[in-house]
Amino acid sequence: MKFTEIWSISHERIAAFFSGQEDVRAEGKGRYCFGGCEICLTPLPEREMGHFLFPQTRVEFDGPDKETEVIRRRFILQFISAGG
Repeated sequence: MKFTEIWSISHERIAAFFSGQEDVRAEGKGRYCFGGCEICLTPLPEREMGHFLFPQTRVEFDGPDKETEVIRRRFILQFISAGG
């Protein structure tokens, strides 16, 4: 199962989330693994709306269905309100 999404959350904040998960291991800068699911974070240029700038990060999940669903759901629950 593969998902590619762009979130308006900074790369650093998302990386801190994955780094803080006991069952997720870092595989290099912006790369993590949860079981067989690979997670890749890519910082993107900020999006400008009027006088406001919003961070953007591409988040890619790729791996077996069950593992991908588990870690993606955990990620979404953390950031769904962008206040997590």
